[in-house]
Amino acid sequence: MSEKMDMLSEEHELDLGTLFWNFLQGLYRFWWLVVILAMLGSAALYIKASRFYTPMYRASASFTVMTGGDSESESYNFYYDTTTAGQLANTFPYILSSSLLTDAIKADLDVETINGSIEASAVSDSNLITMSVTSSRAEDAKAILESAIKVYPDVARFVIGDTKFNMIDVPEAPSEPYNKPSYTGQVKKGALIGAAAGIVFIALYALFKKTVQKPDELKYDMSLSCMGNIPAVKFKARGKKRKNRLFYFDKNIAQGFKESILALQIKAERELDEAHGKILLVTSTTSGEGKTTVAMNLACAAASHGKTVLFIDGDLRKQEDRMLLVNSTGSGLKEVVEGKCGLGEAVQSDEKSGISFLCGSIPVKKAPAILNHPRLEEVFGEAREQYDLIILDTPPAEGFEDAQLLSQYCDQVLYVIRHDYVQKRRILDSIAGMEGIGAKISGYAFNGVPVHKGKYGYYGYGRYGYGYYGKYGYGEKS
Repeated sequence: MSEKMDMLSEEHELDLGTLFWNFLQGLYRFWWLVVILAMLGSAALYIKASRFYTPMYRASASFTVMTGGDSESESYNFYYDTTTAGQLANTFPYILSSSLLTDAIKADLDVETINGSIEASAVSDSNLITMSVTSSRAEDAKAILESAIKVYPDVARFVIGDTKFNMIDVPEAPSEPYNKPSYTGQVKKGALIGAAAGIVFIALYALFKKTVQKPDELKYDMSLSCMGNIPAVKFKARGKKRKNRLFYFDKNIAQGFKESILALQIKAERELDEAHGKILLVTSTTSGEGKTTVAMNLACAAASHGKTVLFIDGDLRKQEDRMLLVNSTGSGLKEVVEGKCGLGEAVQSDEKSGISFLCGSIPVKKAPAILNHPRLEEVFGEAREQYDLIILDTPPAEGFEDAQLLSQYCDQVLYVIRHDYVQKRRILDSIAGMEGIGAKISGYAFNGVPVHKGKYGYYGYGRYGYGYYGKYGYGEKS
């Protein structure tokens, strides 16, 4: 029980670490959004302060209030005590907001509406009152305040009896607005609000990202195992026409990448041998995950160890794999299936890699018609007799039925998942679709694993493996 709780605690910590990492990635990716929102916030509050500013004036007066006296005599014995002070503090707001006081001020000023608002505050345990009037006109602020002080005793007589005001600070007309805008302050405030909105957006991005970022992240959701981690590789540009492709035989590629491809190739072939098969289909959820690079390098690795390998471009909708090997046109799977040429005529060899390839050069508009052709099984059967290993590169499984149609002619399927690229839900749905039609998925390759500038890989900690990858990386748009 204790061990199980430790595992749950560890997963929780890893989730928090992933969330923080996603936030940093989001900050790196969307820093410009924070800057733009900060600028927009500053501009919005500056415009509000300058264009929509209404000057307001405040007049105030301070006085003490005395109560008492005999209404039948002409002399009053006004007095003050703490009880009176408490009563004044409680009743003053109600009297100010009453219609009686408002009507009295209107009658005194001979106006229909009062252009201002009246406020008052009492000092605790005293009879000291501060009354203020806020208005859009300085003259109105003073006039309303003087009228309120004048008519208040008559209105208050019905509540607390006779009152008398002893003025301390007499009302004066304000010389300038009290709400002068601070443009610098508004700009800073707007910038903070905008930046905060950007940070909130990035936090939500990190929270709902839900991409696969660890190789064993899927083992609790499906039965497939990770067959290998392939490190990310960065290319050093060699002109605008350089293609961002990796080849197993390239001397400039880091040894760690070659070792990961070789380990994956050995595992994939072991799965094929156990199934007594020869054809391996390679696919992914969506484009950009590196399935073509993985498929081609698996073919190169097998060929380098004496295997006769046929690489087939099964993505008839694009037919771009040929340009990675030779800059020429030629026949592909479509032409062979339609009987326009034989398999031996269409297949060409690549001297550098040692692989044979069947790659067309013209995109096929009606790909499903070719993939459902009755002669397709015959073509794959002929290829089985001539080659030790056949690797079939197909379109992504999400959105196209091509990979599912081709899987019925294949012995095993290798699924490529790129690190931090596709949401887990989409991956699981695509794999479920493949398995639903009977495809035999041997496992998945976790591609594009980030590496540090140092010598240890991103997954060189804890239970995620330890390996030297060097500083080169991966990149592909297939």
